[in-house]
Order: sequence, then C-alpha cells, then structure tokens
Amino acid sequence: MKAIDYLYEKKSRYQLSLNQLKTIAMITMLIDHIGLMLILNGKLYGFNRELYSYAIMLDATKVWRYLYRFCRVVGRISFPIYAFCIVEGFLRTKNLFKYCLRILALAIISEIPFDLMTKNTFFSLSHQNVIWTYFIALLMLTGIRTFKIPVIQFMIFILACIVAGITRVDYGFRGIILIAYFYFMRLDKNLRSIGSAVISFLMSIQNDFGFAAVSSIFIHFYNGKKGVIDMGNLFYLFYPTHMLILFGIVYVSYMLNG
Repeated sequence: MKAIDYLYEKKSRYQLSLNQLKTIAMITMLIDHIGLMLILNGKLYGFNRELYSYAIMLDATKVWRYLYRFCRVVGRISFPIYAFCIVEGFLRTKNLFKYCLRILALAIISEIPFDLMTKNTFFSLSHQNVIWTYFIALLMLTGIRTFKIPVIQFMIFILACIVAGITRVDYGFRGIILIAYFYFMRLDKNLRSIGSAVISFLMSIQNDFGFAAVSSIFIHFYNGKKGVIDMGNLFYLFYPTHMLILFGIVYVSYMLNG
C-alpha cells in the first residue's frame, strides 16, 4: 500500500471518487465557458469591441451581465479540482512517461479550440490553454521527486513558475503554486484542504469573490478511489470538444444574424 492510501482508510459519510471530482470540475468548467462564449461573446458580442461596449450600456442586457458573472464565478471551482487530479494522476500512474505524453498531446490538440474560443483566431501566443499549465507542473513534479535536495526542489519550483509566466499559460505561476502545494501536502488531508482553500481564495478574490475556495470542500471528501466506470477518454476529449462546440454555436449565430 502506498503512503498516500493511508489518508483514505478512514471512511466518512460523504465520499467522492476521482471520477466524481472530475465530473464536478467538468460541469463547472462548462458553466464557465458557457458564460464566456454564449453570453459574453454571443449575446453581448464580446468578439466585437464596439458592439460589446454598446451592449453593456443597455438596461436590457443587465440580466445577461449578471448571468455572465454567475457563470464565471461558478467556473472558478474547476481549476483547483483539476489541479488536484493532476497530482493524483502523477502519484498513482504506472507509466509517468505515457501520462505526461497524453497531457502534452491534449495541450497541443486543445490550443486551436482554445484560441478560437478566447481570441476568435486559429493561433495566438498571447494566452495558452490550461493543459500546458498541467504539463509544466508534471515536469516540475518529476524533477522534485527525482532530486531530494530541498534547495534543488525549490529551484525547480521557481523555474516552473517562471516558465508558466513567460509562456502565458492559463493561471500562470498561481496554478503552479497550487499544484506544488497539493503535492507537498499529499500526506496531510486536513492541511491540504485548508491550505488549498486559502490559495484558491486568493487566486480568485480579485474578480470572482474568492469562490474557487469552494473546490476544497469537494477535494476534502475524496476517497482515494478512481471510480467504478473508467471515464478517462471522456475527460480527455471533453476539453477541446466542448470549446469547439461552443465556438461553433456562436459562429453560426453571427452568420445567421448577418
């Protein structure tokens, strides 16, 4: 039995498997992107600055603006859960090379859908999708686990933060900090939950009322099990596919409205 498995020997009334956590993250991410695409870029015409500036001044769009903010706030729950799942995958995978390769492939595949959704273009270097953040974090965790000297581990951590900032991946160095925290607190469930709640709160306090901290409640009830049904392919395919679908809906609506 791995050391991490001892965290989950004690049963609690409320339990969530890894698949259930990923499902929660997937749903909240979808809500977030519905707000971004269908409401902001669709209803409020976010891809066109002139139309957007006009739309947000109208009283008729007030409800849509509130709904947009609601979607984005709820969407903050998804990243910390996915970040936690990446660490769990790193700790439990039987083939780290293949795991990293899958994440790298997903990052590459997802870049065009992400650029279409956020920038309305096939290619942009101004902002990279969040899977790149996970890939950088996996390389960081590999280095930290390989080199046991604290000074070298800290240097690897700082390097990962710098790379995340320079490459402009989603959540940047803040995402790297949270993932590193999940790793180092992997054997203390309570401290992991409290600390991640604080970090997630600070990450989202500026624009989203610190709502990302809610994710720590779900993570706290993780039972250390993957789940009955293997939904790995669904979770991998959902990210690029749902972005393409949402972009397609907005694009078609623009075409129909002339």
